[in-house]
Amino acid sequence: MKVQHELAEMGWHSITIWECELKPVKREDTLKSLAYTLNKIFLQDRTVKRYEIPEEEPLMAAEDIADYSKKNINDV
Repeated sequence: MKVQHELAEMGWHSITIWECELKPVKREDTLKSLAYTLNKIFLQDRTVKRYEIPEEEPLMAAEDIADYSKKNINDV
């Protein structure tokens, strides 16, 4: 189990199939379950990951209010 957890932390998937699950009585169900699990893992690994960008106030590129009533540069 420790090795499986270490592999999972590295991004790997591991599946344990016991020998008794491959006996003729259970083999078909085990293989169906294995196929289902592999398909699920395949689809999960290939889903589009959506990232949320937090809303922020837009940065000002100019002054809030411009006073254009002054005519001379020296009056500013």
